[in-house]
Amino acid sequence: MGGGSVGHRTTHRLTTVAAVFVAALVGACDAQPPTELSSTASVTVDGKDAKVPVVKCTQVQWYRTIHIGGDFAGATVFLDGRGAKPFAESVRIKNMGGFTGMYSKGGQGDANLSVSGKSFTITGTAQGYKFDKPNDPVTANFKITVSC
Repeated sequence: MGGGSVGHRTTHRLTTVAAVFVAALVGACDAQPPTELSSTASVTVDGKDAKVPVVKCTQVQWYRTIHIGGDFAGATVFLDGRGAKPFAESVRIKNMGGFTGMYSKGGQGDANLSVSGKSFTITGTAQGYKFDKPNDPVTANFKITVSC
């Protein structure tokens, strides 16, 4: 009788541990990252407005990443908010307004960031190329407005 009771308790403990593990695993899969922010954006490259249906903003500590668009066309902006005045660390533009290129702090081009509440406006110039002349380097003016 004692051997059966120990076996039953061991089986019960293993079942309980397995149930807790499965519940934790399911809960982890369903959880959304707390840093994902609801967003809207507009992008203009050399005076051409680009339609942007998908925007995703994330923040980790003082760094904010803004992904605009998708695989074929879009922009990615990295903002650094550690100092007294936040700034754009980099702006990558992919096939927007017929232009692909980037700005990176310390490199060519420039970017200015203005902040108003949860809205960010990044204006500047990026180095890259035009879709119709991929072998000719060009500079493009950009303006990105994002709320997140």
